[in-house]
Amino acid sequence: MNKIVFLSSGVLLLAVWLLAPALDHQVNSVEAAAASARTADAITAAVEKILGKLGANQKKKTLFAFSDDERLNWHFIPRPRKGLPLSEMNPAQKKLVQELLVASLGETGTRTVNDVRSLESILQMIEGPNRRFSRDPEHYYLSVFGAPGKKEQWGWRFEGHHLCVNFTLEGKKVLSSTPLFYGANPAIVKSGPKKGLRVLGKIEDLGRELMLNLDKSQLKTALGKGKPEEVKATQSATYNANLPTGIAGRSLNEVQTKILTNLVLEHTKNMDESLRKEMETSLSKQLGSVQIAWRGKLEPGEGHSFIVHGPAFIISFSNFQNNAAHIHSSLRARKGEFGLGGEK
Repeated sequence: MNKIVFLSSGVLLLAVWLLAPALDHQVNSVEAAAASARTADAITAAVEKILGKLGANQKKKTLFAFSDDERLNWHFIPRPRKGLPLSEMNPAQKKLVQELLVASLGETGTRTVNDVRSLESILQMIEGPNRRFSRDPEHYYLSVFGAPGKKEQWGWRFEGHHLCVNFTLEGKKVLSSTPLFYGANPAIVKSGPKKGLRVLGKIEDLGRELMLNLDKSQLKTALGKGKPEEVKATQSATYNANLPTGIAGRSLNEVQTKILTNLVLEHTKNMDESLRKEMETSLSKQLGSVQIAWRGKLEPGEGHSFIVHGPAFIISFSNFQNNAAHIHSSLRARKGEFGLGGEK
C-alpha cells in the first residue's frame, strides 16, 4: 500500500511540475486580460465623461462615425485637422482630456504628450511673427469615432503637430493603442525657462549608445548605406513600408542586449502598463529575431535614423532636419492597428 501511495504521489508531483508552465501562462493570461479590461473601462469612462461635458456644437466637431474615413486619416505634420481643439475647450474640459490621456497612456506617456505640446510655444518664439504655422500648444484635437462603451468597435484620437495618439476598443478590450507618434522640435531647448529640455533625448542617447557598444564587425552589419531616412508609413493604417535588415538581437552580448531592452522600454513606457505587455513580452521571448538598422552618422549633432523591429512592434526614429535638432519617433504594432486585421 505504501508503495502505491508513494508512486501515486510521485506521479502527481511530476504532473504538477510538467503542467506548471502552462498553468503559470494561464494565470498570467487571465491577469493580463483583467488588467486590459480595467484599462478599457477606464478609457471608456473618461471619454464618456468628456462627451457629457461638451456642448452641442463641440460634440458636432468631436463625434464621427466609426466607418468615417477620417478615423484612418492620421499624420504628425502641422496641417488643418478635424476634431475639437483644446483651444475651444474650457479649463474643466481640458482637465478631462488630461484624465483620458492618463487612463490611456499612464503618467509617463501623458507627460511626454504635454512636453511635445510645450515645444510649440518655443517654436513660436524661435520662428517669430512671420512663421508659416501657428505653433500653438492649444491646437491639438480630440476626435471620437463610434459610440464608446458599446459592443461594437469604437475609437478616439488626440492629434496635432508632432503628436498622434490613436486607440481602438471593443467592449472591454483595447484592440489597438498605436500608431503612437511623438516629435521634438527643437530636440534640445537652448534658452528660456525650459533650457536643457530634451523631450526625446533618452531615446536618441540609447540608440547611439547601442551602436557605440558594437564591435567593428557588428557595427558594419548594423550600419546601412545611404542617408538617414524619415519615419515611414505615417499616413497608413498598417505599417506597409519595407523593414531594413541590420544586426539581429541574437548577435548581441549581455551589455548590448540590456541597452537594446532599455531602448524598447523607453518607447513602451509611454503606454499604459497593461497595454505594453505584448510588445515587452515579444522582446524578451523573441529577442533573437529583433533587427536594429542605423542610417547616417554616430556623432552628436550629425543626422541619423534607426529602426528597431521585432515580431510585435516597429520603432522608427529620425533626427536629421534642422542640423540634427528635429526628432520624429514612432511606435507601431505589427498587426491589428485601428482594429484592422483582427486583434493584436
